[in-house]
Amino acid sequence: MESPAHTPPQPPLGVILAGGASTRFGAPKALATVGGRRIVDRVRDALEGAVPEVVISANDPGLFADLGLPMRLDDVPGLGALGGIHTALRWAAECGNSGALVVACDMPWVSAPLLRMIVERAASTRADAVVPESGGRRGMEPLCAWYSIRCLPRIERMIADGERRVHRLLIGGVDAEIIPLADVRRVGDPDLLFLNVNTVDDLRLAEERSVPPAVCIVGRKNSGKTTLTVAVLAELRRRGLRVASIKHGHHAFETDQPGRDSWRHFNEGEAEATLMAGAGKIALVMRMDGKPDPIALVRDFYAGRGYDLVLIEGYKQGPYPRIEVFRRAVHDRPLYDDAADRDRFLALVTDDAELRADVPAIVMDADDPAAHVGRVAELIIHRVLGHAG
Repeated sequence: MESPAHTPPQPPLGVILAGGASTRFGAPKALATVGGRRIVDRVRDALEGAVPEVVISANDPGLFADLGLPMRLDDVPGLGALGGIHTALRWAAECGNSGALVVACDMPWVSAPLLRMIVERAASTRADAVVPESGGRRGMEPLCAWYSIRCLPRIERMIADGERRVHRLLIGGVDAEIIPLADVRRVGDPDLLFLNVNTVDDLRLAEERSVPPAVCIVGRKNSGKTTLTVAVLAELRRRGLRVASIKHGHHAFETDQPGRDSWRHFNEGEAEATLMAGAGKIALVMRMDGKPDPIALVRDFYAGRGYDLVLIEGYKQGPYPRIEVFRRAVHDRPLYDDAADRDRFLALVTDDAELRADVPAIVMDADDPAAHVGRVAELIIHRVLGHAG
């Protein structure tokens, strides 16, 4: 007798919680812009990068009609966030989903990689909820979490008892699996990921801390990292994205010509930093102790400038997602084979059509290089930026 085929769990329904009154903000906060885009659009894109179906729970449908998403009023009005989760789970149950991935509409920097992590944990857990740990007051983020439809009876008892506090659902209520803060940090800065906009000051802080996501192009020496990096930069720019870059060097370098005025400022005058400014561009040379930290470089030099992405050449052991260039014609084995953190690799770009790995292998096409460059761009747009190309 054959064993029954294993049926993979159905992805959760993605639900934007937008039923709040925005009293402290003074206007619909989901429609405020951060980095040139509305917060609700950012939340939608992050969810669409993690689950196949996204809907919105809103008590003023007119505000969000242009999103083009299925929309529903709270089934029981006046319950705040708990009412939104209740509506989300009843909606999920009607659609045949086993649960809902809910995200508050005021989280401009929530990311698709974080939400995918929550979905992956939900697919393997026996718990009734999966909630990321945070450094916030409650120590967790109940409005960026997965809830099973098994939570519905408990929520309905809370409503009947007059209890409205969502954290009470998770503490002494249902069985919740907490994603440790260390795991959350693997996909981003928790303080940024969970930043929510309740006041105008929060909005200002969100704008100031608008750190773009980053991905590294890595590989052994002479593998073709620069060639791929330059081609992908150009392709992403062609697709309308604003992309910055970083080149990691292992040796001392000089960007100026000896004897030029700016060179003399930095070398003869021993300035701590020298900024060369001209028509259309600037260049900064700065002294620093130790090895440059890629997270600090992205944060200190590219935050708040409206870039969609930072593409980094190098930092093969760095903290960001990696795409490795591997050419069998030059090296025996990819870095991926010996990496202790293979989960950071997004793909291998290779000349070896027979290469096998647990991540996508994008085969180089010498006759049509635009083909594999386009596939790399699509991968970055979907996996790192969290939306369709």
